[in-house]
Amino acid sequence: MYLQPPYKERVVEYEVRTRNETRDNTVIAQQLYGKVRVHCLLQLTNSHERLKAKHILSTWGARCNRMHISKGRHTIGELYQSIYERFYLELDWLLHVHVDSYVIMENLRFHLAKYAPTDEVYFSAFHAFYPYAHVSQTDSTDYILSRGALQQLLARNCFSRKWQDCLAEMKQGPSELLFPFQIPGELLPFELRSEFWNWPYIHRAVYSDQGFNNPLAFPIAFPYTTANQLYVLEYLLYHLRPYGHTSGMPGLSQGSAVQVAALPADDTIAKQLFKKIRILCMVMTYPHRYEKVARSIRRTWGRRCNKLIVFSSRNQTGVRGVHTVALNVSEGYGLLWGKTKAAFRHVYRHHRHEADWFFKADDDTYAIMDNMRYMLHSHHTDEAVYFGCHFTPNENESYMSGGAGYVLSREALRRAIEHGLHSNGCNRRQSGTEDFEMGVCLNYCGVTPTDSRDSSGRHRFLPLGLEHVLIPGRLPPDFWLYRYLNYKIKEGLECCSTYAITIHYVIYYQIYVFDFLLYNMHPYGIIKGHEPLDGNENLDS
Repeated sequence: MYLQPPYKERVVEYEVRTRNETRDNTVIAQQLYGKVRVHCLLQLTNSHERLKAKHILSTWGARCNRMHISKGRHTIGELYQSIYERFYLELDWLLHVHVDSYVIMENLRFHLAKYAPTDEVYFSAFHAFYPYAHVSQTDSTDYILSRGALQQLLARNCFSRKWQDCLAEMKQGPSELLFPFQIPGELLPFELRSEFWNWPYIHRAVYSDQGFNNPLAFPIAFPYTTANQLYVLEYLLYHLRPYGHTSGMPGLSQGSAVQVAALPADDTIAKQLFKKIRILCMVMTYPHRYEKVARSIRRTWGRRCNKLIVFSSRNQTGVRGVHTVALNVSEGYGLLWGKTKAAFRHVYRHHRHEADWFFKADDDTYAIMDNMRYMLHSHHTDEAVYFGCHFTPNENESYMSGGAGYVLSREALRRAIEHGLHSNGCNRRQSGTEDFEMGVCLNYCGVTPTDSRDSSGRHRFLPLGLEHVLIPGRLPPDFWLYRYLNYKIKEGLECCSTYAITIHYVIYYQIYVFDFLLYNMHPYGIIKGHEPLDGNENLDS
């Protein structure tokens, strides 16, 4: 029994397009592409799956050496026979997955490079059906078969009986890389029904005592991925990156399909910017949400702030390592302006000399602090400026989105406290729309709202979730955001910067997943490059 109708994916046509990250080094990934040849197979049973397959071909499917698509007219045995006979000389491995799986092909080749394709090796993972996952509303199993395994299945006539019995006689690889998933439905939070691709990773961390600081090395697949989320993963894995971090890679030893020397991770530039550009982070939350959000933020993006303060209206100390301030204010969405004013006054009174920049965020915002420092490094804290997602709904209204967060220079903070909040130029009541009122106040104080987009005009502060800004047509044409944005947001992948700074509407569980993907999970063999810092400044000074 469900309190609301189960979530079910609705697949529609749209084009997100692609873009190249020209500074990336993909030499190792290209070598593996040539040496570990993976053919991919999708079996489609209905029109929804056929439409979803088009999105797969535009995302991870484009990295297969060859994609085979069956529209349901053939048995598995017939498909395997046809693929083997036609492509034996150009196939090392066969990947047979359901349309609800997203596959990181570079990671797949990294793991398969350690095996000989002539050996009888297979991987498999069962994914149970849940009412708010799977476009076809059925159980599914993903398979990876070596050429040797495929040859033996056909030679032994295994498809005339239960062919999985033949697999049991072969060597099985570490199938947890495909994230098998079958748990009682009551363990699944209803609030995650439309973001189900997060849940196998979350469940492993929470219920298997693995934790988010002990992630699975180079996982292969994300099961339960909707068509829209295919593109979210594309952006997170291949485009978005924290500035100043070069990902490390384990080596591939002699005997592998490709020999690769280990590459150590390098975050030297990020550490230098951390020391040079000090940012104090102010997170607004409510007493009933404090435990969940304070812990998740402290363990993820909050630890990259030079100082993190969580503001609530109750004295709460249940989360170790979190500096929490109980403000003497009334709670409520309509009273956020009063709460924000009190928080900024507290910071100015007690902490203004501990930072150069002051970042205010909601408790459902994910922030990439390394990218914020990269944006701010060419500005001086004595400038009266602030950054965020610039809203101008009317000619005489100008402010930054509260949900996307905004960051003030020390001079902007000084003007707001010393000249703004004690004058009639700023709303002196507790009620009011927080981001709008802050914009009015800062404008009165002569603080300039500064363009935060990158050099290509892509947005860095995102006032909505990734799916809503990445997917063309995801929002209706008359959606309020289009009227509010001072700078039009481009469609598809051009919407969002390689160095995006904030993403709004990220629930506390998902914050862990985003952090894992950006800082711990990289497609093997792709060394992400970075734009150079402007100017000739010495970061060590």
